[in-house]
Amino acid sequence: MTQPNAYIRTGTTRTGFSLMFHEIFDLYHPYIGDKATLYYLYLLRYRNHDEGRAWKGRASVTEKFQLSYSTLPVLDAILEASGLVTLEYKPSGRGKDHIVYVVHDPLDRARFRENEEKIRENIRAVRCKYDNAGSLLGKEKGQKLQA
Repeated sequence: MTQPNAYIRTGTTRTGFSLMFHEIFDLYHPYIGDKATLYYLYLLRYRNHDEGRAWKGRASVTEKFQLSYSTLPVLDAILEASGLVTLEYKPSGRGKDHIVYVVHDPLDRARFRENEEKIRENIRAVRCKYDNAGSLLGKEKGQKLQA
């Protein structure tokens, strides 16, 4: 017995959304994994807010997605290694710097393939630096990178 093909059609649509490029799941996710992908999409959503500055902070991320504070620096490093974000540090005057996330669009397929080896090297370096990075990386490709 042959199973029928499954199709997905457009349902009700609306405006007021953040664009999610196909490359996020097709190319980046196999390297960066579930949590980094979710974190990136959350950052992207706030980048695309009216002024691009609305950000509830790291506390809201840890609560919303049940992440530990110790996981966030690893996720930051994974996203930076993949080129999806750049972190900037601004003095707050209270001893702890503010982190500013510069959230980039993903590379298109051709540019990703051109840069894939460098992305792999960068992610491998993150895996070497953080003991728990291996468990956060993508199962398809990221976890297979040797530290």
